[in-house]
Amino acid sequence: MKQYRHFSVAEWLFYLEHLPQHEIQLGLTRIKKVAASLQLLQPKAKVISVAGTNGKGSTVAALEAIYLAEGYDVATYTSPHLLSFNERIKVNQKVIKDEELAEAFCVVEEAREKEGIHLTYFEIATLAALWHFQRHSIDVLILEVGLGGRLDATNIIDADLAIITTIDFDHQAFLGDTKEAIGYEKAGILRPKKPLIYADINPTNSILAVAASLNCPTYISHQDYKYAPVEGIFHVINEHETITDLPQPVLHPNSIGAAIMTCLCLRKSLPINFSSIREALGHLFLPGRLQLIKGEKSTLFDVSHNPQGVSYLAAHIKRLSWQGSIHVVFSALRDKNIPELIAPLIDHVHHWYLALLTSKRAASREQFNTAFRIYDIVPFYYDNPRLAYQAACNTANAGDLIVVYGSFLTVGEVLPAVYNSTRTGER
Repeated sequence: MKQYRHFSVAEWLFYLEHLPQHEIQLGLTRIKKVAASLQLLQPKAKVISVAGTNGKGSTVAALEAIYLAEGYDVATYTSPHLLSFNERIKVNQKVIKDEELAEAFCVVEEAREKEGIHLTYFEIATLAALWHFQRHSIDVLILEVGLGGRLDATNIIDADLAIITTIDFDHQAFLGDTKEAIGYEKAGILRPKKPLIYADINPTNSILAVAASLNCPTYISHQDYKYAPVEGIFHVINEHETITDLPQPVLHPNSIGAAIMTCLCLRKSLPINFSSIREALGHLFLPGRLQLIKGEKSTLFDVSHNPQGVSYLAAHIKRLSWQGSIHVVFSALRDKNIPELIAPLIDHVHHWYLALLTSKRAASREQFNTAFRIYDIVPFYYDNPRLAYQAACNTANAGDLIVVYGSFLTVGEVLPAVYNSTRTGER
């Protein structure tokens, strides 16, 4: 009997994280072959694929909330996770159980071995999610693209509708060093004659060209639809349709607008009431996205990790008009342009606390030194995000704001400690 049949989730994740990378080849042929052997390529549910540089998770959360409010059964596959891997795979907002996840990994690994094919961590995770969803009665399947689109593991599934949120610089080593090149990779999720919701107010020509070549009905933010969060209005411009009295969630308006437009596009097959949209937006929340935990010393968490995301974080902090000092706990991965990740916040921040991540992908102290030297700032260093956060708490005065950002790893390490201290009254 094969040893992995008795693996715990922790053992499975260790196994997947240490797969031999040199044997992996680019392309979807390998994963499609394993998926076909498990009969995973044609889900019965309506499929929505979400790609883009920023706002994917928020868009998925908004769609999930709206369709659940309408009474549909909804499955979501997202990445990366914040607190536990299980968060990536949900049915009706319930995360996959450990025993279900271990079983899914086992089924996929057996199928992979039978085909004699090597797969990556993300490819195996994607197949495990699809296998789990197949065992449930699902009306709507929402897939968040992991990286790019054209060659992403989620792209083995044909979407009934594609969403592209925004295009900005991130993962250039894989996607290209121009927005047009990055856009082309994202547009790989489009399918002939299937709608595209494009949430970027500055459309990329490469995406529009692919959409036109495939005859995709295309809806572009501020050209074909517009969401005004302050006024609580969503308007489909060419069809003169308006939804009013919408609550204002803290998540990015582009994500909310894209989710609403998606629901309107699919309402022939997935009927939706405007009241369900209002209900969903009224309590929409996504951990780690502009998440403010108030207290004597308040904390704002945000997983922003590229220039566009950090610029929106900076704008949000400015809107808060915080009266006290602002302390920042920051860390990043080594493939990021660190000067561009700190520039939007330089004028707002009084104290910087830099955390050195344990991940092999973490940025080094030398990278941080080089970046902060540009602004004549000498930051304090800590061995991990929790220690950096504790130092910020010790330094901050009542009424100050502590901001934690830079990566999912940074936020994911600090957030549980804050949850625990809030419950026990330590802060």
